[in-house]
Amino acid sequence: MPHRPYQGCGSAKGTGGATMAEDKTGSDQSVRQKTYKELKAMILSGRLRPSERLSESRLAERLGVSRTPLREALMKLEKEGLVVGQRNVGYSVVDVDLPTVRNLLVVRQVLDVCAAEIACDVATEEDFARIRAIIEEMEALNLSMAGSRVDAARVLDLGLRIHRVIAEITRNDVLIRVTEQVYEQLQLALLLEILWIDLKDAGLEEHQAIANAIFARDRVAAGTAARLHVEHSLENMAKVQELLDLRRAASGL
Repeated sequence: MPHRPYQGCGSAKGTGGATMAEDKTGSDQSVRQKTYKELKAMILSGRLRPSERLSESRLAERLGVSRTPLREALMKLEKEGLVVGQRNVGYSVVDVDLPTVRNLLVVRQVLDVCAAEIACDVATEEDFARIRAIIEEMEALNLSMAGSRVDAARVLDLGLRIHRVIAEITRNDVLIRVTEQVYEQLQLALLLEILWIDLKDAGLEEHQAIANAIFARDRVAAGTAARLHVEHSLENMAKVQELLDLRRAASGL
């Protein structure tokens, strides 16, 4: 470990012995991370819509931050494919490119089927408990939404979380990483699927089928249930495309 120079009695200290410079660096990092997470949540929750132009001044005021962490967050989100930047124009929320979404769903289907099948072989009782806990949350949410407006952000969060957990159960780092990358790019389209398509049980029965097959360690049933789940999303994307076309026609785009 490198020797740290003596600070002297006059060195300003922060909490726990950190210097003021270190405190400031830590604070800056915290603001950057908070800004990034909040802005990302606004996009994925639908508070910022596809193709919406992003005013840096209004966003900075809304988030209570300066332009610097906001721009850094926008640059990071651009790398993740959630916003696009244009010279002399600024940033906009990414539009939903349905052909690309369908291609991503085809890849997702392969990943989800693979993860479900492997989970049947390697899942522990602790892994089963993680899946059961999410299913219970889904069931409770489904009951709470009966006859009321769908909580799209919550449905999306639980729907993606169960698949992320199944991927994690495989202990395959590459599968986990690629699955996360695909899901990041799909989130906005999946949110529109929930918001615009009438999903009477928000996918609960399909997720229950996947979970029950994994509990039974039935690879064939788990793979089939995972495949059908994504096939239904592919069918729904055709409906999303129709609605997008109608909205664009109505707005003259």
